[in-house]
Amino acid sequence: MKLLKDVLDKNYLTLEANMDVKEAMKRVVNVSNDDTLIDELYVLDTKKKLIGVLTLKELIIARTPMTIDKIMNSKFHFVYDSDSIAKAIDTVQNYDQDMIPVVSKSHQMVGVLTASEALDLLADETLEDFHKMASLSEYDVHSKPFTRSKKRLPWLIILLVLSLITATILSIFETTIQTVILLVLFQPMILDAAGNISTQSLAKTILHINEDPNHDVTSFLKKELLIGCINSFFVSMIGFSFSLGFLFIFQPNEGQHLMVSIIVGLTLLLALLVGSLTGAFVPLLLRKLHVDPSVASGPFMTTLNDVISLVIYFTLATILLI
Repeated sequence: MKLLKDVLDKNYLTLEANMDVKEAMKRVVNVSNDDTLIDELYVLDTKKKLIGVLTLKELIIARTPMTIDKIMNSKFHFVYDSDSIAKAIDTVQNYDQDMIPVVSKSHQMVGVLTASEALDLLADETLEDFHKMASLSEYDVHSKPFTRSKKRLPWLIILLVLSLITATILSIFETTIQTVILLVLFQPMILDAAGNISTQSLAKTILHINEDPNHDVTSFLKKELLIGCINSFFVSMIGFSFSLGFLFIFQPNEGQHLMVSIIVGLTLLLALLVGSLTGAFVPLLLRKLHVDPSVASGPFMTTLNDVISLVIYFTLATILLI
């Protein structure tokens, strides 16, 4: 994985705070070339610390006698060279900047991260995460088909075995399903909803880990659980209303409409709560075990949420309907 210091652009222009604007303009003309980043100019003090930023336009319209410290912006966004690439990318995106200065802990200028480089890094990290999600780490497009197959086949076999867990759950509740066949209609909706909220929590957790490795785990889990509670409540209410309306419209001759809808709503509430918690907890646990948290976004999370959701759904149905 690339480090932030490895992708910085060194072709930027610096000015001194006490420099006259006319002298500064001469420096820009004499020193810059086709590769120089001149959209933003960086102001350093006598100790080479970054103390201000100004645009080329601001320098052009300024008139002598005026010094750089009179027109520079002393409040500006920056990142440290020790920050993660994810945080640097977020800073560029959040503040919609074409480039952002990177400084050391002592605030000495070390380079510039451009928006185009940040976009390339984002694409690389997304592709890397996609490979991990698909269990295709260390993927080589030049390798032979048989070599690629050997890397993929073990995961496919493992996932095939894991899928039998779902089949086992369904077989345990076979009597419930046969008695109230309407339950099958809402199974995909419940599984998808639980998977979606878990993926949201998972993505936020992995991003949080990358940005702040020394984060407060307890505080983060409490916040994610609160968000999960709020979202689960509203989704469960919508799911209840949707299932009740669906049954009355498309299954008017069937009974137990209200009870089935209540079960769907309760299941969504509980399954989404569990999904949001597992989405936050599993990557933290993997990180504790020194395993890359990105692998948690693979099929294992999907299987885990499917099993939990099915158990909740058909257990409630068995208790309330049978």
